[in-house]
Amino acid sequence: MRRMSFSWKLVGAMVAVVLVAVGGTYLFTTWGIHERFDLYLAKTREAHAKEVAELLGVFWSKNRSWEGVERFFTLKFVIEWPGGELVQASPMSLYALVDTEGRVIACQKGHGVPGDHLPPERLRYSIPVEVDGKVVGALVPLRGELGPLEAGFLESVRTASFVGMAIGVAAAGILGAMLAWQLSSPLRRLIKATERIAAGDLAHRVRVRARDELGKLAQAFNRMAEALQRSERARRNLLADIAHELRTPLTVIQGNLEAMLDGIFPLTPESLAPVYEETLQLGKLVEDLRELTLAEAGTLPLELEEFDLGELVERVCEAIRPVATEEGVELEVEVQRGLPVEADPKRIRQVLGNILANAIRYSPPESTIAVSVRTEGAEAVVSVRDQGPGITPEDLPHIFERFYKVDRSRNEEGSGLGLAIAKAIVEAHGGRIWAESTVGKGTTISFSLPIKGF
Repeated sequence: MRRMSFSWKLVGAMVAVVLVAVGGTYLFTTWGIHERFDLYLAKTREAHAKEVAELLGVFWSKNRSWEGVERFFTLKFVIEWPGGELVQASPMSLYALVDTEGRVIACQKGHGVPGDHLPPERLRYSIPVEVDGKVVGALVPLRGELGPLEAGFLESVRTASFVGMAIGVAAAGILGAMLAWQLSSPLRRLIKATERIAAGDLAHRVRVRARDELGKLAQAFNRMAEALQRSERARRNLLADIAHELRTPLTVIQGNLEAMLDGIFPLTPESLAPVYEETLQLGKLVEDLRELTLAEAGTLPLELEEFDLGELVERVCEAIRPVATEEGVELEVEVQRGLPVEADPKRIRQVLGNILANAIRYSPPESTIAVSVRTEGAEAVVSVRDQGPGITPEDLPHIFERFYKVDRSRNEEGSGLGLAIAKAIVEAHGGRIWAESTVGKGTTISFSLPIKGF
């Protein structure tokens, strides 16, 4: 079964809405006009009947009888006009003349027979004909029939209403078609763009031509396509980075093992030591990748408990102080105690350890690394400031990415996963991490955690 397109659905919906609206308006309008017109006719005939009663009174006073009065009730007028002729009955044809006993004296043909008695319910609406204070007869309004002019008026109203309804429906169809084209055109472009994205053309974008909801949809589509392109680029870079990081230790292991097999290196603990060290490096790299993947997927296992963040930072700094001293770097620690946080202490130690390891690696001898813990609103903030060479504004936004190294030659130590893992762990705890740096003056890396019960 063939499905109706969006354009036809929209046109049909607009035509249906206009048809219901105009049709309802047509019915209520014609009904209201008929009702008001009938009331108008009743009031007009009542006023007119009084005038006719006065004329009939004059007729009676002159003739002293009703003889010959019937001709006034059957008289017809012919009105000629450019469109043809119009036959109009006498105004008195709207009434029946009865005597004081209710017998018909004169009326339009087909509405009664002279001499017949009218029923009492008809006589209730009669208008007396008086002469010198004496009632000599009565006018009784006849039911019903409209004159040609009145019927023509109502027919013209119905015709005009029907024509207006037809014009409204036609206009709705035309406007609906135009609107459907305007709405479906950007949708068709989005469909084509989606097909191109699905086919792998992630660089394709939709031109935004409006600021309405469709324009916002196009902007959202472009943002989605840009995010997909970044994700694909990151995936390729990740694969290339992993391959690069694995190549070095595998090359060392392969080279040493081949040398041992060829008899170049003797099979001794000294010659096996580099192979063992590279396997340890491979294991650490794989474990770092595993942790990073789990953290970014939100499935990293966390053993949450409440502890004092300031106290934890002091213990981590004391544990790493010998390494800093060996590198000729001094640690200055200034912490605020009494900052309870609910987190995994092992993971927070890992975060702070990664940040301190980077700070020690880039700090020149006889420099100082300042570690502080403070409160900012509902957060506890840990900051590590070194006096190293700093990071350029071009590199600063990328230091938390996987395998990113400021040294593009990739000769610097480390896998480039430390800060990426730190960022993933902090965000898994509902915190945030950021960096500030000035070239030649050092770098400050800070992270925050929510204070429990704040």
